[in-house]
Amino acid sequence: MFYQERREGVYLISNIFVSVVYLGFVLQQYQALGLSSENDLRFWGTSILIFIPVQIVTRILIHIIFSIMNTVVTKEEEPTIIDEFDKLIELKSARNFYHTFMFGFVLAMGALALNQSSSVMALILMITIIIAGFVGDISQLYYYRKGV
Repeated sequence: MFYQERREGVYLISNIFVSVVYLGFVLQQYQALGLSSENDLRFWGTSILIFIPVQIVTRILIHIIFSIMNTVVTKEEEPTIIDEFDKLIELKSARNFYHTFMFGFVLAMGALALNQSSSVMALILMITIIIAGFVGDISQLYYYRKGV
């Protein structure tokens, strides 16, 4: 298993863990607060805006920990050269991420058009961000495993 495959596997597992824990926390907070419809958008907007830096900081920490652990266990350093193959895989997985996110965005706007509440729209957006992250990580793992 190549370094990139191991890294993407660790990213996927950490992404699943952080997303499930955060989503569970947010849903618990939402039910506990019993918000009115005018405060729904503020709550969901804040939740999504906090989720983005949480994901970024977690990804940075996981990358640092993974690099250290991988070097200790395998005696193999992180590759310093990124070739065209790596860039192509990153581009294709980013494309899959964006397509998934845009599909979810359209679903969220469709929910509003069908007269659903703003909390349904925001929940669809949050779940879409999580699923798009999974799709991006799985795409990179797949492309490293099977080729482009």
